[in-house]
Amino acid sequence: HHVGLPKEDMDYLYSEGPVMNHGMVQGNSRMCLFTGSQAVAEKLTLDLRGRVKLEDAGFDWKILGPDPSEVDYVVWQADQDAYGASGQKCSAQSMLIAHENWMELGIVDKLAAQAAKRNLDALTIGPVLTWSTPRILAHIERCLALPGAKLAFGGKPLEGHSIPAEYGAVEPTAVYIPLET
Repeated sequence: HHVGLPKEDMDYLYSEGPVMNHGMVQGNSRMCLFTGSQAVAEKLTLDLRGRVKLEDAGFDWKILGPDPSEVDYVVWQADQDAYGASGQKCSAQSMLIAHENWMELGIVDKLAAQAAKRNLDALTIGPVLTWSTPRILAHIERCLALPGAKLAFGGKPLEGHSIPAEYGAVEPTAVYIPLET
């Protein structure tokens, strides 16, 4: 409502879990849509007496085995899965595990080039509603502190925007972490 969405269309509540639960239960709405963990979904189903639509969340992986094929399509799909909707969908790719044959083909560089096409003007990247820029950058730094980790691409705040500070505004980012780590 703060950004102009008509109040009769929908309510959007952005908060930590206990506040969200209280708002959904006390709001007594006819139906709620929820995206999150299985444990929270089970609690909400009980608390709301079934008046909830659930979408399963997850830590989604893409595993590329030893036989590369359709490389350009795989790069395009990995970019869509990881960075489409600024990574804010339940099916967002969290991790790409690639066999050395894919690495030799330059899968990371190809993905970096694809992700670099995203920009605010074309609305192919946008704010991250759940994490601020400093929080995202701190997470990247914690990942980079792992043995053998290195920044594959991205890792910088977006520039020239009017995204409020409480949201995240970071380039599409990938951190390489060796499988043994």
